[in-house]
Amino acid sequence: MKNWDLMIGIDHHICWPPGAPLPLPKPVPYVTVMVLNGLQPLTPMLAPTSQTFYGLTVQRGSDIGPGIPHIGPPSILTPLDVLFSSSVSYFGASAYTHEGQPCAAALLVAIGLNANCQEPVSLPTGLVLCVTTHFTWMSPFDILFGFACMIFDAALEFAGQNAANWASGFVTRQVMNPIGAKISAKMASRTAAKNAAKNTASSATSTAAKKAPPAQSWQSARPSGQPGKTAPTAGGHRPQTARLPKKKEILLDMVKDIFFDLGMEAPMSLVHMLGMELLSLSGIEEFGAPREQPQAGS
Repeated sequence: MKNWDLMIGIDHHICWPPGAPLPLPKPVPYVTVMVLNGLQPLTPMLAPTSQTFYGLTVQRGSDIGPGIPHIGPPSILTPLDVLFSSSVSYFGASAYTHEGQPCAAALLVAIGLNANCQEPVSLPTGLVLCVTTHFTWMSPFDILFGFACMIFDAALEFAGQNAANWASGFVTRQVMNPIGAKISAKMASRTAAKNAAKNTASSATSTAAKKAPPAQSWQSARPSGQPGKTAPTAGGHRPQTARLPKKKEILLDMVKDIFFDLGMEAPMSLVHMLGMELLSLSGIEEFGAPREQPQAGS
């Protein structure tokens, strides 16, 4: 294989159409096209000293890596699929090494078989058109080794996805759901208090309007006492109505309560728990205590 050989594949990814509330339940096919050289120099494994007129020799295990275009239905997840894309060349000839590594070769003579990253695990759906200038031979061991590496990587991906799904579910159940319930309860309580205050104020205003005597236009009412002075009320000042809390004050109190709950009642983080478990496995019984040195036999 050479670095300008073209990979054409059909990868299946989760599609989340723009504007849809949820992604589609099943992966949909996307056409992927890219040369083995890729768009970045980190993952492709090339041998610059083995250069021919057509290009550089590709080593076994080379990965096109991030940047593989995905052509298919529009999805808001497509940028992530392109960013974390992968296409690995697992097959090669161990008898012919280039710069210390076996060269990558096409399993089907003129067509290579690459494992492309997709859902649920990477599968050999990438076909490499090998318009090459060299021909080599792969032993049965080379072919079995390529399939074994492909299956092993797929098993690791499957295990990693299950572990990530379990961790995500655990965090959702134990952390996010309790926090969300507390936030919802706080918001509902604040809304109910605000509505109750508004209802109380409106009912008090309507009751006072009903009890107030009708105003007489022909004579102004003046309480008894000295002329030109009004009678003082109890306490020496006018009675004041209860001030309703402003919206800004209510939101500020909600934010304070939420941060207080997060700081005081949120469970211990998973990173902290993992650190404590690793500490117990290290043999250190307490912080700062040195390891016990094995005693020499008598």
